[in-house]
Amino acid sequence: MSRSGGEILRITWIAKKHKIPVAISTVSILYERILEIFPIIFLAVMGIAYFTQHMLLLTLSLFFVAIIIWFKWEKIVVLSVKLFKIELSREELINLLSLKKRTSLTMMGIGLSFAVWLLDVMRLKLIALAFGWNPSIEFLAIVSLANLIFGLMAFTPGGIGIVEGGLIGTLTYFGIPSTLAVSITLIERFISYVISSIVGFVTLVVSGGSEIWRALKSH
Repeated sequence: MSRSGGEILRITWIAKKHKIPVAISTVSILYERILEIFPIIFLAVMGIAYFTQHMLLLTLSLFFVAIIIWFKWEKIVVLSVKLFKIELSREELINLLSLKKRTSLTMMGIGLSFAVWLLDVMRLKLIALAFGWNPSIEFLAIVSLANLIFGLMAFTPGGIGIVEGGLIGTLTYFGIPSTLAVSITLIERFISYVISSIVGFVTLVVSGGSEIWRALKSH
């Protein structure tokens, strides 16, 4: 259900499985998404590096932005809660904001987010190498960001059609032959969408997915 109700499913899943209020499970998903800001900024800088040689300036810019986010962390969290209209008690909000003080927990979350994005880039790298093409990591950072944007824009189940078209278009825009672009896109989507959906479905069924599905339908 990624990109088409996936967050709602995760929120319901956490609430039902661990017997906690929906507001708390919503906040946990929201907090995870906020942590992803850091690897996305890093990918953006890597992508920009593809067009420029001023790496020192880019690194300093990345560090500066990360510092601003860190020191404005509470305001970002509060703003996110308001934007998504999550109803929290004062105590729950204080507990949420206090997570920043648990530095090891927050750093672990950011590190895992980096790991997920790194695996995403490396998947593209391995697929490209399988076709005899060796793109730079900076270029693949651009492709991964484009993939993210097209996925957010998608209104079809799993982003079918939109993500594929966007990825093929991005590759051909940068001069990659259309045949190679289509081949890479099909393999990438087979791994990231088809196989992951099968794994996700099995996990969902094993973890009590039928109960969660009934809860979603009732709402």
